[in-house]
Amino acid sequence: MAAEETARKLGKTGPWLHLHCASLGEYEQGAPILAAWRRQHPRTPILLTFFSPSGVEGVGETDADHVDYLPFDTRGSMRRWSTALEISDTVLIKYELWPEMLRGLHDAGTRIHLVAARFDPGRHPLNWAGGFIRKHLKFLSTLQVQDAASAEAIARYGHTATVTGDPRVDRVTETVHGTASPAVRARLDRIESWKADRKLIVVGSAWPPEWSALLNALDDHPNWAILWAPHEINSRSAADWSAHGDTDTLSTWDERSTRPSGQRLILDEMGVLKYAYGLADFAVVGGGWGQGVHNVLEPAAFGVPVLCGPQVAGFREIAALSQCGGLQVCDREEDMQAACRSWIEAPDDRKRAGDSARSWVSQHVGATNRIAVTVQKAR
Repeated sequence: MAAEETARKLGKTGPWLHLHCASLGEYEQGAPILAAWRRQHPRTPILLTFFSPSGVEGVGETDADHVDYLPFDTRGSMRRWSTALEISDTVLIKYELWPEMLRGLHDAGTRIHLVAARFDPGRHPLNWAGGFIRKHLKFLSTLQVQDAASAEAIARYGHTATVTGDPRVDRVTETVHGTASPAVRARLDRIESWKADRKLIVVGSAWPPEWSALLNALDDHPNWAILWAPHEINSRSAADWSAHGDTDTLSTWDERSTRPSGQRLILDEMGVLKYAYGLADFAVVGGGWGQGVHNVLEPAAFGVPVLCGPQVAGFREIAALSQCGGLQVCDREEDMQAACRSWIEAPDDRKRAGDSARSWVSQHVGATNRIAVTVQKAR
């Protein structure tokens, strides 16, 4: 098959390591694990699979030798798939518990590891409907969770978990200490040129409620600017924002001979936001009036304090950052406006919050190594 041919051409031999993620978002947790495994086992072939097209189509550079979809989770499909390659270990990210895949891999002699898992009482699979999934946990060689609360929750159902942490913390820390590509660096230079000597708010993964809350936030603060990164770059909302007065877009700057001078700039290019947080004095992370807040660890790793909306249930990192003072959850748009004004006008409070955010992140690095060591010990 194509995966085997590719690996052999690259000089990779022996059984495969297989990592499976639901989508590109979960790959943020899986990528550091792949990188660590590649460093430790340079000649081992690595297979990366996804359920969602966002992963297969958006993964870009990866340490995997082959990237593909998994078949549907039927007994026949998974029995054929689990024996198509010789896989020594399968690493599943967070919630990817496919019953027939677990059974098929186990029967084929593959060790299976669930990592970066999070369990909450009353939420699937720890609810009345999750019994069928919980039965299949017996096929796992290691069960690794993000925190002690998850270990305690799953222990009530007779399963022992090892607390190894969340590799997203390592991922965002790599961004802080890493070097952006030349293309991304060029965009960051443009943003810095536009920002000039003003203070900056970065609104990441923004939705209409964040725009509504902060549209007039800088009316009395000409020495501040806002960089907007829409969650959906090509959405109607983003188009409407770019048409608003005193608003420019990064992608159209190349067509102009002069630098934009307004207080609002829309970041409508992929791959720049996670680095752009490093330019911020504080950040607003979107999604809190929708399906849930997006990645607050990216700004926190830079020591940038964070504001977000109220949909934070199940996000333990948000609860922890809020408790230590590095993040504020705003129940209403009016509360976000008030919090924004407060941090604009109180630089000492803003700095303390940012220092708290950075400190929390630095205290939680190392999950990638702990996961790799735990997998290795099970071999």
